[in-house]
Amino acid sequence: MGFGAIITRGEEFTVIEDIMPWITEARVEMELSKATKFALRFEDDLCEGDPEVARNPALRSNEMIGIFVRLDEQLHCLVFGPITRIRTSSMVGGTGSWVEIHGEDRRVIMGRVGVQATWTGFASDAARSILDAYGFEHDVEDTTKEYADEQNGLSQRATDLAFLEEIARKNVLEFWLDYEPSEVPGTGGISCTYTARIKSSPPGPFLNVTPPILAAPAGNAINVHPPADQCIKVTRFDARIDYERPNAALGFGQQAATGEEVETPGEETLEPVTPDWTTLREIDGVDRQALAPAVTDPEEQQLAERAMLNEAAWFVEVDCSSTLELLGLCVKPHMIIDVQNAGTRLSGAYQVKTATHVINAADHFIDFKLRANGLREEDRVL
Repeated sequence: MGFGAIITRGEEFTVIEDIMPWITEARVEMELSKATKFALRFEDDLCEGDPEVARNPALRSNEMIGIFVRLDEQLHCLVFGPITRIRTSSMVGGTGSWVEIHGEDRRVIMGRVGVQATWTGFASDAARSILDAYGFEHDVEDTTKEYADEQNGLSQRATDLAFLEEIARKNVLEFWLDYEPSEVPGTGGISCTYTARIKSSPPGPFLNVTPPILAAPAGNAINVHPPADQCIKVTRFDARIDYERPNAALGFGQQAATGEEVETPGEETLEPVTPDWTTLREIDGVDRQALAPAVTDPEEQQLAERAMLNEAAWFVEVDCSSTLELLGLCVKPHMIIDVQNAGTRLSGAYQVKTATHVINAADHFIDFKLRANGLREEDRVL
């Protein structure tokens, strides 16, 4: 079989053809709210004293690379971004030499210059302004805290990328890129649009205390132990359940201008995993409160509590292995997948947390991690 990926270069998504016979492996590593990383490895040899592949202009520093796969006549983009690192190995006589390029998705261009600035207004508006400056189409969820003036403004002392990641983290949001590729009719070429999203994932509202109930779209399903007349979907399904998660946070905020302590509006709680838990054991004569990170603003304090509990809510993780052909799904982070026939407790909807795609001439392998915020037991969700 041929190589199972289409590689492009440049903003025009020009398909690379001349060095594709030399490619041995493509690897793409994806994770929630983190940059997608990729690597391409090629065999190499000498041609008139020069490396045949390493000298190719498609592999030069900062060249934009796109990696696409086709599934059921539909095109999927795994990553689009610049080359950031190149490794080569030269053997005597040329035979056995190789070249390897590494890169990240296009967000990396926002992480090259440190910036000092003070923003006013909403953090979501600051995020939109930065994304506009880099030419990103964007979909940014409105944040709730307004920074009224420069004295109490939103301070930036980091790269634009780090600042956007901080905005997402503090507001219980995720930051990622979505791709919409298509084939250009009659030319065999590829076009692709991409959108920077800073949003709740899965869709909120995360400002409610209760974690969201996951619902998988039709067709996004995997069978772990399928009936005899159906094919397997995964070759590995390793589950881990962490019962020792925090389920309450109670803190205080402090006005930055006056130093006056301000109580946050109530204690943030999650339903306990085990029925004999309470949010806090009461002891006579002792004033005790659940620990939470201290911050200097009551609104930010409340968001910090909710962010901590949201992270703790994902207490079930599953490691899976499969291939693109077996799954029939191009797995990416943020997807919701319905796990079937995994037993009563572990069956149900999960969100994809990480995915690693390894493509070679033999197959397209996928290792991915799922996460869930509940278990089923006797047809009820804990």
